[in-house]
Amino acid sequence: MIQHGSLNLNAIETMNFFWSSIASKEKLSEKFILDTAALEPYQLTYTDEFGPESVRRCLSALSNKEPFTGNKAENRFYSRNLMILEYIDTLPERIDAFKGIRINDILDSIGDLCTNNEFTSIEIIVVPTPFEAVEIQGNKIILNFFKFHLVNGELIADGKSISEIIKEALSNC
Repeated sequence: MIQHGSLNLNAIETMNFFWSSIASKEKLSEKFILDTAALEPYQLTYTDEFGPESVRRCLSALSNKEPFTGNKAENRFYSRNLMILEYIDTLPERIDAFKGIRINDILDSIGDLCTNNEFTSIEIIVVPTPFEAVEIQGNKIILNFFKFHLVNGELIADGKSISEIIKEALSNC
């Protein structure tokens, strides 16, 4: 039975700094970009077609205002970052909505959905990726920042609220 939940926003906080810096026309170091690509939340999302070098290339191209070409996943990641930069004024409200997620309230409302596994805690990780809205890896629920939008002050992805998505993920564990 899951008794505790935590929220990992490390990738979003780092990317918020990146997006804000790029929007302010500041140049970021290659070391910062490499450190971003090495963050644990990103590590959990890497595949054969999208890895640390993909993140480095995309973020470097954005930082240097260079054109970008890559595979399908890399292009999607690059274009979604461009979209964030285009609508940078909505970013603080979106990030604040993620910070306001009340995981323990969600856990209380679902009761014992996840009784058939060994996990006593879960970690909700929010990271911008070129993939689906939700991915589950063990006791980690990875939410794709790019897929969530604010609708009347509530985070929504694929027509579902964030609490519905987390409950659904937990019911499938």
